[in-house]
Amino acid sequence: MRFFVIGLLAFIAGPAFADQSCKDQVDAAFAKLRDAKAFRLETTITNADGSLKMKADYVLPDRMHQIVEVSNQPMPMEMIVIGKRAWSNQQGVWAELPQSFADTVANQIKETVAQPPKVGTDYKCAGDKDFEGKTYAVYQGTLAMPLAADAKDKGPRVSAVSVPNQQSVYIDKTTGLPARNIVTPVTDPTKRLFDGTFTVMPNLTIEPPAVTAN
Repeated sequence: MRFFVIGLLAFIAGPAFADQSCKDQVDAAFAKLRDAKAFRLETTITNADGSLKMKADYVLPDRMHQIVEVSNQPMPMEMIVIGKRAWSNQQGVWAELPQSFADTVANQIKETVAQPPKVGTDYKCAGDKDFEGKTYAVYQGTLAMPLAADAKDKGPRVSAVSVPNQQSVYIDKTTGLPARNIVTPVTDPTKRLFDGTFTVMPNLTIEPPAVTAN
């Protein structure tokens, strides 16, 4: 079984013209989120084949608890990663995953969540905007890659897009933390392909699951 593992920014943009200071401000917001150590990313991804909802709790540097609900699947997919070990919950029974898979996921968490991205999106400053009852500082960048990894045997397949998408990052003006990460087609800014919400959770803990003995 494969799971969706999505990093903080989730996407890498192609070349774009943007203000370096705007990019620095977004990078600083996500650096502050990493410094918080414990946070949750709740995501909805939508495409022509359906949708999925993901809740991923992170306790940095190396702990994750992820639950993925796919619209055409009766049971959610659940995974816990701690260091170089990983477990999956299938139909209510936890089992440890093979070491090769655990190593892959652990490296993904390290490279896309715990550490700054090696290649970042270029952003322009879009100014302050009212959004869902609150004013945020908004930054926008252009994306040129698929929205999510292939789920293989589980869940909808998100294929490459023929037109670029626009990523909008909403920064809380009071805390300086990222609050939302929304991706829409440049041709239809009202259609949310990816909608992620960040929440800092200081008391969050992630422990190994109770594994049923064979």
